[in-house]
Amino acid sequence: MTSASIERLTAALSDRYRIERELGAGGMATVYLAQDLKHDRKVAVKVLRPELAAVIGAERFLTEIKTTANLQHPHILPLFDSGAADSFLFYVMPFIEGESLRDRLNREKQLPIGDAVRIAGEVAGALDYAHRHGVIHRDIKPENILLHDGRALVADFGIALAASTAGSRMTETGMSLGTPHYMSPEQAMGDRELTPRSDVYALGAMTYEMLLGEPPFSGPTAQAIVAKVMTEKPAGLIARRDRIPPEVEDAVLTALEKLPADRWSSAAEFGEALVGKSAGRYVGRSVNKAPTALPTYRLTALLGALLIATAALALWAWRRPASSGPTVYDAALPDSAAMSFAVTSSNVSFGEPLRNISISAAGDFAVYAARLGDSTELWYRSLRNGEAHRIAGTRGATAPRISPDGDRVAFLRGDRVMLLSLAGGEARLLLDPKSTGTLEWTSPTQLIALTDDGNLFHWIDPAGGTPRSKSIGRCAFGKWIPELRQLICSYNRGATLFDPESDTQWTIRAARPDGTPGELLSGTAFEVIDRRYIIYLSTNGTLLAARYDATTRLAQRPVTLLTGVRREALGEGQYDLSVNGTLVYAPGMDATNGRMVSLRAGATPQPLAMESGDFQRFDLSRDRRWMAASILGPESNELRIYDLRDGQHFTWLRGGVVRHPLWSPDGQQLLVAVRDSTRWSVLRGAPSSGTRPDTLWSGAYDAFTLDPIDYPSEHVSIAQNWGGSLVARFDPATARATYDTILTGARFASLAPDGKLILYQTLEGNRVMITGFPAPGRRWQIASERVEPIWLSANEVLYRLGISWYLVRIN
Repeated sequence: MTSASIERLTAALSDRYRIERELGAGGMATVYLAQDLKHDRKVAVKVLRPELAAVIGAERFLTEIKTTANLQHPHILPLFDSGAADSFLFYVMPFIEGESLRDRLNREKQLPIGDAVRIAGEVAGALDYAHRHGVIHRDIKPENILLHDGRALVADFGIALAASTAGSRMTETGMSLGTPHYMSPEQAMGDRELTPRSDVYALGAMTYEMLLGEPPFSGPTAQAIVAKVMTEKPAGLIARRDRIPPEVEDAVLTALEKLPADRWSSAAEFGEALVGKSAGRYVGRSVNKAPTALPTYRLTALLGALLIATAALALWAWRRPASSGPTVYDAALPDSAAMSFAVTSSNVSFGEPLRNISISAAGDFAVYAARLGDSTELWYRSLRNGEAHRIAGTRGATAPRISPDGDRVAFLRGDRVMLLSLAGGEARLLLDPKSTGTLEWTSPTQLIALTDDGNLFHWIDPAGGTPRSKSIGRCAFGKWIPELRQLICSYNRGATLFDPESDTQWTIRAARPDGTPGELLSGTAFEVIDRRYIIYLSTNGTLLAARYDATTRLAQRPVTLLTGVRREALGEGQYDLSVNGTLVYAPGMDATNGRMVSLRAGATPQPLAMESGDFQRFDLSRDRRWMAASILGPESNELRIYDLRDGQHFTWLRGGVVRHPLWSPDGQQLLVAVRDSTRWSVLRGAPSSGTRPDTLWSGAYDAFTLDPIDYPSEHVSIAQNWGGSLVARFDPATARATYDTILTGARFASLAPDGKLILYQTLEGNRVMITGFPAPGRRWQIASERVEPIWLSANEVLYRLGISWYLVRIN
């Protein structure tokens, strides 16, 4: 609490208690040592955190606390008093002069076997009494077990019961009932209706720690811990401490069974089993042998539940109602600040291919890009109390990334990398590159960015030092993996690992049933968690997860986590995951699975006679009969030829990356560029002949490359070198590149239908310009930001910027 809050609390309780000092603070409450003025005794006053108090409410808290006040048992810490004062919710307990079980474990690490069994038995007796009175604790852990004169006292029934009745509103606080090390699988899955067997599991985990000095499962993050709770069997105890009696090991491992039905039916039964008074549950199992791992199908099936429910996972579903499945918190974004999505119309504008949503490491707030007229701005959204506000100084911002310490947000303004303190102030420029495709924090003192279409890597000092940069092999839409210090690159529906220090790259493949490498892992928007799980989006916006081997770089059979996650035109997913396991996402259809339409100035778009698909590039023959379209497939592109009279189609090319199909003026020949991992080629052929095209030109992928971008006549096509520094003539009839330079410092050029004007984007500043053709003359700027316009007629250009469409007429 702040000093002002403590002064308010002291004043509010001054007629009954004199607050002396803080004893400690936990995830849900702060404990103070106080003097009970009426009875002249020391007491412990436990005050709920304000955000938790707001969610539970005074009436519910006081009603539920009465239940725990009636629990009278020698191993349950009694309740003296409770109440509400000046918005504070509190309850009062005896002040125990001893220590907590956590304090003893910190000091001794492992307890004598006799002490561990006795303490576990006393806690089991307290839990059995509470369970018989209809109260489940939900948060058994060493911190909540007090030791007084060697006797165990279970504390904190009050908060657990009151908070559990708050239901889904608990997600508003960003807190969860239960601690990952001791959380039962069903509690991790977000089950509301817990049984006493959930407490039995927690007590088993705590007993395991008392005997071995560490809980059954551990990991660097809460998410990693719960992953093991859901998917792995705990190691045997006797193998690590051979003096543990077999009946004790059997009792503890039975309490830790994944399925509640396989555990002891009551805490009393567990207590009896610890001292050999209850028969073991595992017929034919040697208690001296550690249980084997779950089979793979079981691991992946449980992982699906795990990543949805980790730490009472809050899923941010933008304008999406809560379902009966995972716990879902509807963020209820303001109507005036709806989330901004990237443009999705193929060949018009891909928009920003980055994530427009970011969650803090603690999972307590998110920042997202919202619409602001024809532009965007960033908004702050609390995941504790629902408070939302715009972040000043962020007009035009996209792709926010919250710093690991939660104090700053990096974002893009155009392609420029900016940094702003969330406490306020002016945004600072950190990097002014071109074509930024990745922006990630690797630590509080370093950002990384991928620019120049993924070909340039930057290490950025947020304090303002000079960025360190290097050219790399292409890595599109990389996501930083802290545990591996590598990027996982997502492009054309495949996953590639990249080490920016050594330039080493590896592909990630799906494992065959025999464990050997299979096909490339198919998906986009990849993330790796704890080196052991990989999360990604399928082509239809389904969020998948699979067990992942960082050594072999193989992924096991995936399971579905969520459906309907927004997926942008270049494959990026609108979701983010915090360190503590909170997932935020924007729902929506797969933006890549679009329909082709015909656009005419002033007319309603008319759907073409062809199925929906993930269209990358396309070209329409001048007689409007044939459409050549590059379709993104699971492994590679394919070039389909559509007859628009009846919608029939056939695949003419498959493999590699198929770019820019271009019909000849008579509609008989097709010119197209293709590339694989090593070469770039320009092909030409007649699709109606049914034969494969001829290779007109071929070169190494990392050398000068030709990319045809227009085909005005049989002997003239317009080509650019990949990277866009040169626009030149190319003669498809003779397969000769004359390199008659038309423009420099330009890319994405296209000719007007009459061939008299050429439209292009500048490399510097990403401005969209128009000039004469074939001889450049006067230049017009039609857009100051990166867009991909299309010609509607000889003097009309259509493009989209922000949420608005613009029609430009050239006189």
